[in-house]
Amino acid sequence: MAEPQAILPEPTDDEREAVSGLRSVRVRASDFSGHLDVLRDPANSPLNVMQVETQRRNDCQGNAAANGAECRTWYVSGRQTMPVLSEIYAYNASEYAMAPSNVGLDRGTSIHSGVRVQVEGLPRLGVGPGICTEAAWPYLRYCRRASEFERYARDLQTEDCNVTEVGDMPDWDDLLAALAAGATGHIGTKWGVDWQTVAGAPKRVMDKMPTSGGGHATEIIWAIEVRGVWYLAVWNSHGDGYYLMSRRCYDQLQKAKWEPFGAYLLTPDKMQERYDRITSGGGYFA
Repeated sequence: MAEPQAILPEPTDDEREAVSGLRSVRVRASDFSGHLDVLRDPANSPLNVMQVETQRRNDCQGNAAANGAECRTWYVSGRQTMPVLSEIYAYNASEYAMAPSNVGLDRGTSIHSGVRVQVEGLPRLGVGPGICTEAAWPYLRYCRRASEFERYARDLQTEDCNVTEVGDMPDWDDLLAALAAGATGHIGTKWGVDWQTVAGAPKRVMDKMPTSGGGHATEIIWAIEVRGVWYLAVWNSHGDGYYLMSRRCYDQLQKAKWEPFGAYLLTPDKMQERYDRITSGGGYFA
């Protein structure tokens, strides 16, 4: 089956400035003892718990935002509760955050708009940070006009996305620790991918940075070890669950500073303290 068209807008200068002004975080692998063992334990992996998504619009960024929020929420609950959040609300809200005139155009939304919806909400409508449940905003409710979106969104109860800190994507080792400690990577890449098959790997591998083919948003949510080599598990919205990204590809994207679409590490608060608690058998604490 052919993959959906890849449409991901590049951020405007104003969007870049807005996200750069959010609170930043730096994660160091040395702060998270035993993080590779956490990643190696199948009981800790969200990959068999996440809901597989198939986008039907140009809503890859909305899907990625909701998927990341679901994964982080599952983690902070002590891996007990996996919510089902509304991808189409995340998409419509991201359109609105970019500009109300974008609502209903179905031209995709920027990585930055999804970060802002999760961290800032929609202040002009009095809607708090976060994404509502799919039950509250079903996938078929794609608003075609700003006035329609405003009517549904006013007084909407959103769910906490468990992202209070935003940072640039870290170096490889620090990223593995961050994933073990409940963070996700909200990323945009080109989508002319030269997929590779790796012996022993459960999924196809993005081994080189794509340089053509439009743009696509996905979410780095975990990492797996294949015959002694680590790969990132990146949740997708093309009905395939996730794909794998090699360190070579990740380092290339880092060197390119994730241009032109952008990428951000989204983390819950009290990250190190919660990691210590959850790895010792506890859950989230206030």
